[in-house]
Amino acid sequence: MSRVTLHDTNNLAMRCIHIKDVKTVNKKTKVVTDVDFDYWKYIIFKSVYSSIFTTKATTMVMAIDDKRSWRYDVWSRYKEDRKKKKLKDTTEFPWDDFFVAYEELMDDIKTHLPIKVLKNVGAEADDIIGVISLKEKHQCTAISTDKDYLQLSSDRVKIYNPMKREYVSHPNTEMFLTEQCMCGQSKDSIFNVTTPLDHPEGKRKPGFGPKKFEKVVVYGADKWLDDNNLRERFDFNRVLMDFRCIPQDLQDDIMDDYTNYKYPDPKLIYEFFKKHGWPEYLDDFTNVENNLMKLY
Repeated sequence: MSRVTLHDTNNLAMRCIHIKDVKTVNKKTKVVTDVDFDYWKYIIFKSVYSSIFTTKATTMVMAIDDKRSWRYDVWSRYKEDRKKKKLKDTTEFPWDDFFVAYEELMDDIKTHLPIKVLKNVGAEADDIIGVISLKEKHQCTAISTDKDYLQLSSDRVKIYNPMKREYVSHPNTEMFLTEQCMCGQSKDSIFNVTTPLDHPEGKRKPGFGPKKFEKVVVYGADKWLDDNNLRERFDFNRVLMDFRCIPQDLQDDIMDDYTNYKYPDPKLIYEFFKKHGWPEYLDDFTNVENNLMKLY
């Protein structure tokens, strides 16, 4: 049976930064004084390689965020709070070095290994994973801590949360999406439906959370939206959050790259491990090579 495993690679890279011994932090100032990016690369690869066995993968995908998401063209304030936080943290973490090391590792994997490293103009990693999961006929496993993927959960599409170390799902994916679209997502600066899109920056937004949503469900979500003239606001949020609303041309680009991906020459596998010098894999290279060859 064919099985596709899809890694939210940006999510993975950020998780691995917090692994013990990857970074050194000044206990008094809390400032990062050093990052062992070689070890960080090793942890990322180890996570991807081990998932071949845990998910019984026959196809492995590493999805990468593009620098700019198509969502900014729909909503100019998309992720505005995250940008502020990153600017604040620039003196506390070497982000320039992080992205250089990240691109180096992705290029190395793409050049040497039978793993589909996918990056599409205008797409985030979850767009790539969402599109492939919805269109792929075979069993899929998405690996991420991001709860957005719960909208994909089904008998065919499994969601694995590596922090909880368990598969997660939602019994009603349509209800999950409805709740997300009504409550909004602070992590992406997507306002709840009761907040006007021109809401002044920095001012407190009208409250609308899970408890309010429960009351709306009893009332009837569709009726509540229509009675409160919020259908248009709801649909606006849905465009940003529902994977089925990803622009069709971007969906086509993603599936074209996924379907027609060209794997590198198998002879290059050894060069990858030789370059990185990881004893765990070099000392057992025959088995490692055999396991990776199954992905061709």
